[in-house]
Parts: sequence; C-alpha cells; structure tokens
Amino acid sequence: MASESFLLSSPVLWLFLSGIAFGAAVSRVTRRIRGDMDREQAVTRKWVIVSLGLSLGVGFFMLGTFVPGAEKLLRWTNLYVFAAGFGVSFLTLRFKKAAGLPFLLILIVFLIVVVLFFQSLVAFTGETEIGRVNVLSADGETMTLELTPTDQEPVIIQLDGEYFSPVVKVVIFEDFWVFLGSKTWYRFVGVTSFHSDAEGDELPKQVEKGFSFERPPGISERLYRFFEKHEDRIPGVKSVQIEIDLKKVRETAGVKRADEDLEIFSIRVQNDGGIQIVREN
Repeated sequence: MASESFLLSSPVLWLFLSGIAFGAAVSRVTRRIRGDMDREQAVTRKWVIVSLGLSLGVGFFMLGTFVPGAEKLLRWTNLYVFAAGFGVSFLTLRFKKAAGLPFLLILIVFLIVVVLFFQSLVAFTGETEIGRVNVLSADGETMTLELTPTDQEPVIIQLDGEYFSPVVKVVIFEDFWVFLGSKTWYRFVGVTSFHSDAEGDELPKQVEKGFSFERPPGISERLYRFFEKHEDRIPGVKSVQIEIDLKKVRETAGVKRADEDLEIFSIRVQNDGGIQIVREN
C-alpha cells in the first residue's frame, strides 16, 4: 500500500519508536527496587529490560538511517520527534500514577495525527501505474512501440506521427473520498498518436489510425457509461472524463536501439485525477 510504504520510508516513524525504546530503558534505570523483592533476581531482570530497550532504540535508529537514508535523518525537526517519543515513554513509565494516563492519551492523539497527516499526504500525491511503453524505433513519421498494460502481456504496435497518447477514461472522486483512500477509477482504452505539420505549429493533428485493447484494463465500459450518464447525481464524484495526454518520442534515424538505450515511459493515473507519462530512463 502506498501509505504504508511512504510511512516506513520516513525517518519520523523510526525516530519516534527509537525515542520510546530509549525512554523506556532510562525509566527502568531510574526506578528503585522494592524492598519486598529478591534483590539479585530483581537486578538481573532490571538490566535485561534496560539492555533490551537500548538495543531496540539503537535498532530503530539504524533503521531510520538505512531505510529513508541518512540525509533525511540529519534534520533538526527529527530531533524533536525523537525527544517527543523519549519524553512520552519516560514520563508514562516512570510516573505512572501522576503522568501515565495523561501522557498515554497524548501519545494516542499524536499517533492519530501522524497517521492522518501521512494519509492525507499520500492521498493527494499517490498514483497508480496502468502501463508502460518502450519505444523500439521512431523516425519522426512513424513509431514502433511495445505497450505493456498492467497485468497483461505486452503488444507491439505501429503508429504514425511523433507523439503517442494513451486514451484513458477516468472517474475522479471528490477530495474527501481521496483523503479516505479512494483512487481514481480508470479504463485504459488504447493508444493514439499525433503529429505536427510544421515547426511552430502549436496544435498537433491527430492521426486517424490508433490502437484499442480487446479487453481494456480497469473498470467495465458499462460501469463507466453509468457514471458518465449520472455524473451530476452521484455523490462524491467530481468528474467523469476521457484523458488524452501527448508525449513526444526521440527519433532513432531508422536504427534500432539496444535494450539499454530504449526510451521507457510509465503511464500513471493520479489519485486525485489526471494522467502522467513519466520517462523511466
């Protein structure tokens, strides 16, 4: 899931957990051994728990270094996150009666706020890859593409023109539903192409011949037409439309490229609507 991967790749989570572990270890160090306990056994148990807490703290800190990367870890704001985890853990465990319950509530509220923050961030920046395009050859007049829709076998297509354009039908939801995890529904219909008649002509002309999938990935045509017909009467739907985005390919002068020199594009549907064609190499 996008939100989980984003959260795990951030140093905030790892530093907060590291602070909690160190706080728990320090709170245990400062606690006295009750007189009614076997002293030798109690001392052994105490330092085992302290060692475990310190080990976990170091382990989470190392994960925060290697998973997100050291450059993300070395920021002053991350020190405050570590201090917050340490303080909440230490005070909650060291002063259970006086501060335990209030700080436990603060911890719960903090975790809820962090989760909602990352959920909102991922919701409006997330995307779904629906296909990939490898440009096998292009001479400015025609192009040969290897088109690979998600979860389908690749197909080789030939198109006229110098721009290729995926044709995607989308159902875009309101921001509230995007925040709660809804993604744009899509139907990847096929690929068409465009060309420019002359240099300086800002309006590309569409080529008559295109490519259509026999079984387009995504939602069914019947479901799309239902949303298109009742767009203004379905709560939570922002727009139902067809996306056609153009991407120009480099010419190969009639020479087939080696695999490592191929232009590779990723076709992505944004969570809050829209299509992106992103070059991968």
